[in-house]
Amino acid sequence: MVTEVIAAHPDRAVISAHCRDDYGLDRFWRSLEMTPSGQRKGRSASGSVLTIWTRRIGQPDLFESELLNSSRALAVLDSNVVIDLYSSEALIRPDRAESQGLDADWVVDLLDLAVSPEVGVDLNSLEPPEERQRIRHALSELVPLRRLDGMRALAGLLVSEMPEALTSKDSSLANDAMHLADAVLAGADYFVTRDQNLIDATRGWIYAEYGVEVVRPADLLQRFIPPAALTDFRSDQLESVGLRWERITSLPEGIEDAFLDRESHEKGTLFRKQLQAVLARPATAQLSVLIDERGRRWALLGAEVVDRELKVSVVRAGHGRLGATIAFQLIRYLRTLALDNTLRRVVVSDEAMGPVLRASFTADGFTEGLPAMADLVQTAVVADVEGVVTPSEVAAWERRNWPQVVLERDIPVWVVPIQPKFARELIGYNDTLLSQREKSALGLSREFVYFAAPRLKGWDVPARVLWYVTKNEKAHEASAIRKVVAHSRIVDAALLSVEDALEQYRTLGVFREREIRERAQRGKVLVLRFEDTQELRVPIERRDFYELLDTHGVTRSLLTMRSAPPALFDDVLRRSRKGYEGG
Repeated sequence: MVTEVIAAHPDRAVISAHCRDDYGLDRFWRSLEMTPSGQRKGRSASGSVLTIWTRRIGQPDLFESELLNSSRALAVLDSNVVIDLYSSEALIRPDRAESQGLDADWVVDLLDLAVSPEVGVDLNSLEPPEERQRIRHALSELVPLRRLDGMRALAGLLVSEMPEALTSKDSSLANDAMHLADAVLAGADYFVTRDQNLIDATRGWIYAEYGVEVVRPADLLQRFIPPAALTDFRSDQLESVGLRWERITSLPEGIEDAFLDRESHEKGTLFRKQLQAVLARPATAQLSVLIDERGRRWALLGAEVVDRELKVSVVRAGHGRLGATIAFQLIRYLRTLALDNTLRRVVVSDEAMGPVLRASFTADGFTEGLPAMADLVQTAVVADVEGVVTPSEVAAWERRNWPQVVLERDIPVWVVPIQPKFARELIGYNDTLLSQREKSALGLSREFVYFAAPRLKGWDVPARVLWYVTKNEKAHEASAIRKVVAHSRIVDAALLSVEDALEQYRTLGVFREREIRERAQRGKVLVLRFEDTQELRVPIERRDFYELLDTHGVTRSLLTMRSAPPALFDDVLRRSRKGYEGG
């Protein structure tokens, strides 16, 4: 019958038949390679519904011809992806975010998207009817593939090549095979699905034999990733030996075990979906893991730039002591990342981040609850902050708004000379191509201790420190640095016995016991506890620093620490910034 209709109407592009749902003839129409494309009310007084069955015939239309002649890769979408893309929010779709990455503007320039006729069959059973109608209407945005001869035979062959352990447990793979057969016959490069069973069933052989890859939406998007709006995560921000950021393009094994929030009983499947949603937006988002030289995972970040905001949907710190240490530094890292991209706000929405991270965000000035937010001032050096005057007020503001620094305030300033070997470990200064730190935890802490000879008394805290790197003891003059390289905030200055200093602060310093005792006088040592160290954008060379010292009436002798007027600190930061900007 259908053959006769096609022969009688050679100029037609589509043939259709309207059939009542309650007749139970769906299999019959499908055997004629017709698929449901819509529904309408019947004339029966009982309120019957007619399904419209259609089949494309004749020569390819304009859209089909463009698809066949396109040089772009062809991706055929499975029904689950189509429903994710076009259903309303009223339809609960936990994995929707991963598929929605295919809706990004840049995708149309790199990929042609199409659907198998089998999508119409799957939609015919979708409830409620309003969603079914909505998606069918939206399908006009995609090119439907034409059903070609040999599809059913190929589908049967595909099923026979799938592992029996999977096909015996999942009968839907037979239907999936028809979608896949349509894609193969159309010459598609990719079949895009969230059906993990289908991905597992075709792994290792489908591309080799049929030239099509079966992939998740996130995996497909990662193959065509455009230049991201977000700069690469920077390993130097965590300044630690053996630690680096590594970008994730597909989820590695064991990622859930490393970062699942067990305290809140987070489910691994939901966490994995959260990560897939980040991977599905490669144009704007990045998922990166912080690993050490042994491959251990210490932190996980998923972030993207949207409307000049750094949106952080995933932020996790690894389990254990070092994981807790990293948590607070991650927040500083997010602030720096946002400032580097000239963004105005950091917004954190990860519902399952642990209590340590939550407390760290609050302590760092983020709003409580979710989303946790912090507004940023675009310059790292500011002078027009209202209501921030006293040293304590400035210190509190700078802790909440790091790495921004308030200038033009009457805060005590000290110039502290430090040997290069201690500068590399204590303040993260690096004058070589290789990181020099031996204690990896130091690079992740915000607070350190400096042990000095107790020559000066009466320290007012909080105070500023300018770190002037000299040369190592007994080293050749050619190895001298002689630059101002960083600044910190002194939060405590105490005169302690060597024994008490060792007991309380050994883990926060880099000096050995012998070196601490050498600095002591009459068994006492000055302990300076400092935080929030920042390297200068451009170090201040000795000659330039001497000019500034002369300007502010400070002696040039820098063999020991000495006090300086607050304006010296301001001028050092401004000159460093000017050098960075090429002024």
